[in-house]
Amino acid sequence: MSLNLFIIGPSGSGKSTQAKLIAQKYHLTHFSMGSLLRDEISKSSHIGLDAKVYIDKGIPVPADIILPLLSDALNKINNQNFIVDGFPRLINQGHYISQYLNSKHSPLSLLIHLTCDFLEIIRRRQNNPDFQKEDKHRSDNTPQAIANRQKLLYQANIGPILDFFKNHNKLFEVDGNRPIEPIFTDICQKIDQLQINKNF
Repeated sequence: MSLNLFIIGPSGSGKSTQAKLIAQKYHLTHFSMGSLLRDEISKSSHIGLDAKVYIDKGIPVPADIILPLLSDALNKINNQNFIVDGFPRLINQGHYISQYLNSKHSPLSLLIHLTCDFLEIIRRRQNNPDFQKEDKHRSDNTPQAIANRQKLLYQANIGPILDFFKNHNKLFEVDGNRPIEPIFTDICQKIDQLQINKNF
């Protein structure tokens, strides 16, 4: 069976870093939802121009924009053996992707949730050049202001997502406040156990 993973967490939690490591170890295709959207923006496509309005405001891109984009990307790899970081961000996105993958007979394997303290996120935003480059393009662009805005947005939406995947035994939560290596080790242990269970 294919290994179909999603990883979420607040901005700055390290989900993209972990997704890249996981993709390399398990030979998965890595999709960053943010990168997919930025690619469309750079091409000035219809999707990109519509998405930019929301991204510039720091709010989630609506389902009618983001879902066809992700579905098309997954369909190109036959909806198998991938990890998507930064998705789902809203509960309707979680419902959609579960139904979509089930309809393709390639169900979602696991949603990995990186928990991270927001003081740690502020520290990372202040010290990471990638975040500094990203933040300068926003009007409210201090690390504290961005982290606080994202904290409110994240907390407003994360509960129903976690409940949904937990109820379907598809949720794995891991402490994202630690260095990269122990987080990666914990995630790999969970994935390995998942694969062992699939073989029985």
